[in-house]
Amino acid sequence: MGFMDRAKELAEQAQKKLDEAQTKFNEGQRQKAEGQASQPEAPAPNEAPPAAQAPPPSGQPPAEGSDANATPDPFKPIE
Repeated sequence: MGFMDRAKELAEQAQKKLDEAQTKFNEGQRQKAEGQASQPEAPAPNEAPPAAQAPPPSGQPPAEGSDANATPDPFKPIE
């Protein structure tokens, strides 16, 4: 058997193993999804509130005297 024949045989075996692994994975995912679909959805205890409930950023610069130099301009020359 030539080198190319052997390489082709090994490639076919590898593809068969990949196909089997993919099939097993898909079956596991399907079973998992079916199991979750039958359970009622409950929020997680440590789940963060939706972003819609958080106040939007104002877009305004911080007021004078409120730690305005917390993030200094890296390009501003040192005085």
